[in-house]
Amino acid sequence: MGSDHVFLHIRVVLAIVLGLSITKLLNGIALLIERRDSWSPMHMSWVLWALISVVTFWWWEFRLTTLTWTFTSYLFIITYCSLYFMLSALIFPAGAEKYGGYEDYIIDRRFWFFGLIAAITLLDIVDTSLKGAERWQALGIAYPIKTAVMLGIAGLGMILANKRAHLVLALVALIYLTGYYTIDYFNVIT
Repeated sequence: MGSDHVFLHIRVVLAIVLGLSITKLLNGIALLIERRDSWSPMHMSWVLWALISVVTFWWWEFRLTTLTWTFTSYLFIITYCSLYFMLSALIFPAGAEKYGGYEDYIIDRRFWFFGLIAAITLLDIVDTSLKGAERWQALGIAYPIKTAVMLGIAGLGMILANKRAHLVLALVALIYLTGYYTIDYFNVIT
């Protein structure tokens, strides 16, 4: 079986897991609209950050068509995708009311939440290396800066328990990610 056929098969699994992640986030947004009283800027910033992250991750995985697939690389990609689903599930957990709401739930589960963000960030380095040296060169200096920023946010998020600090971390992550992808995708700065 050729590499193209293998990647087609893998893309189906990718689509299922990432589709579930997007579904979880969109269902959660619909629930927020329905309830009206459970909305918070910190939580919504993480919702948007996760949605942008999943969509952009899915977009760039087409670069894996050039990869010679092994079972190990398959397991890696599925694990990486699964982390996005787990993060989406933590953003909109069942029973968050027991914690006082989504914001309090994220702060209470901050080691898991920010641990997943750190793991996703680190796995992105491996994922980028799978795409080859050309991809590394195309990303330039912005990529290691993005990685350092997200690992810094994840580290601070695990340590801090203050709601204001978490709001700042969420806003910085969302603004930075949005700016990073706006520049990268729309060639705002050339």
